[in-house]
Formats: sequence, structure tokens, C-alpha cells
Amino acid sequence: MQIQTTAIVKQVVSSLFAAVASMLLKMVSDLDFNQTLYLRALIGLTLLASATIYYKLQVYNFDKPTMDSLINRGIIGGFGAFIYFKGLNFVLVSESILLNRMSPLWTSIIYILVLKKEQFNIRLIINMTMSGLGIFLIAKNNNQTQLAVDSYYHWIGIILILVASITQAIVNILVKSVNKQVDSIVITLYQAFFAINLPVINSLFDGTNFKIPSVNGTFMITIASVISLLAGILQVQSMREGKLSVVSNVSQIQLFFGYLIDFFVFSAKFNTEQLIGNIVLLCSLIPLIWK
Repeated sequence: MQIQTTAIVKQVVSSLFAAVASMLLKMVSDLDFNQTLYLRALIGLTLLASATIYYKLQVYNFDKPTMDSLINRGIIGGFGAFIYFKGLNFVLVSESILLNRMSPLWTSIIYILVLKKEQFNIRLIINMTMSGLGIFLIAKNNNQTQLAVDSYYHWIGIILILVASITQAIVNILVKSVNKQVDSIVITLYQAFFAINLPVINSLFDGTNFKIPSVNGTFMITIASVISLLAGILQVQSMREGKLSVVSNVSQIQLFFGYLIDFFVFSAKFNTEQLIGNIVLLCSLIPLIWK
């Protein structure tokens, strides 16, 4: 039970770090999507590679199943993150929230019903019900201007984000198949390696011109990259240590942290249903940690 609690705490901290990193990247206004994503991945890859050298971690020459899991997870994770950000151009924020937050549901369905690695229990069912209700209350009342895209591109955006949520579920599951001797830093390194390629390729097709970031932009991207790395490493550790179906659903708390940031940093205003939704989302953790 102590290991499970530790895994839940790590996932909560990981979700907080991920929300803060998103806030910092949102503040970078002088660079386009491709360059921001590329610089973030480049900084992360450099730091992770340095860490593996400093701690003398084994990076390759694992057995074939482990290497396959590391490479497949890196490719799928990098692809999922890329198509998620591309899909944001065509959908509303509320839609992206609902679709992306389906990832823990896909994780539970695949891991419990398809692979039959775990079982449903009353605590998990209560958590999934409460978090689903909280997300619905939060997302359905987002007041925002309709995007100026036709229905075709709107559906393209929905499909991209939906596929991204499924890839995240697969990435979560693949963590469990990686040999326990492989350090979490190395697992994150593989994903960072593959994540750096897609923005570069997309830039070639988009004709993106490289801009030298401002001092403030460089600082924001660097700090966001470090925080993202910590979030990624903690998430990998929590997925490996705890029950996957439980820990993945704890990640829903990132939405709560995001709304706290919007309220205190960006002075966003929320209605009663959104406040209730955040409270319900926060309370959804109680069934998982209550002894």
C-alpha cells in the first residue's frame, strides 16, 4: 500500500510540473509552434544525455524485448505529442480537454479488459466516475469564440487529439514492459530523442524560418524543459511502481492544476459549474488514497 501511495504522490507532482511547464510555454510568444517544440526537445535531450553520462547509466545493449519497448515507446510518445499540438489548431479548448483526458480511460480499458493485467475495483470505478463528471462540468461551459475552420478540418482536429490520447495510453502500458533495470532517465531519453525529429520534419514542409529567441523566451523554454523532464521522469516512475489503471487516472488532476494557474496567473474567471467540477475532480483522488 505504501508503494502505491508513493506512486500516486509522484503522479500528482508530475501533473503539477506538467501544468507549470505548459504555463511557461504559453508565455513564449516570439516563436512559432515548431521551433518552440524543437527547442524544448533539444534542451531536454541534452540534459538527459548529460545525466546518463554523469550517472554512468546503461543506454543501449539491452535485450531485444527491452530495446523494442524503449524504441516503440519513444516513437509512439513523440508522435502522440506532435499530433496533439497539431490538432489544437482545429478544435476548441473544451474539446481538446475532453478528448485528451480520455487517455486514462483508454489505459484502463486496454490494460484491464484487453490485456487482463489488472482488475476493476470499487475504488477505481468511483474515481473514474467522479473524474469524468468533473471534467464534463469543467469543459462544457468554456466560453470561447468558435474557431474559424470548416467542419472537415474540425473533424481532422478531433481525430488527431483522439488518436493522441490513445497513443498516450499505449505509452503508459509500454512502460510496464520495460525491464526494471532500465533507469527512468533512460526511458525518458528515448522519448526525447524521437520527439525532436517531428518538429524538424514539419518545419521543412511548413517553411518555418528559424528565429533567435529573446532572452526571456530562452529562459522560459529552458525552465519549461527542465520542469517537463522532471514531470516525465516522475510519471515513468509512478507508472512502473504503482497499478497502471490507478496511477493513470490520478493524472486527471493536471486539469485542476491548470485551472489554478489560469485563475492565479492569467486572472481567468470561472462559473459555478466549473468550480464544482474542479472540486469533484480533486475529490476523485480520495477513493484511491483512502486507507
